[in-house]
Amino acid sequence: MGRYIVCIVWGMIYTFIGAPLTQSTYNPVTLLIVGAVFGLLFSLIIPKITAKSYNDDSACNK
Repeated sequence: MGRYIVCIVWGMIYTFIGAPLTQSTYNPVTLLIVGAVFGLLFSLIIPKITAKSYNDDSACNK
């Protein structure tokens, strides 16, 4: 559960940093939602990829 929370928070932080750098519109609510969605996606996808490449006996590899 902690992995999901950490990825969501960092996703939100990165969207707040990235929005001014890309000169896009600065809408905090939209940035938080987009950051949360990408953070959740990354926290779900990355363990699946690493379990397949590591060949361990975790639940993700089965």
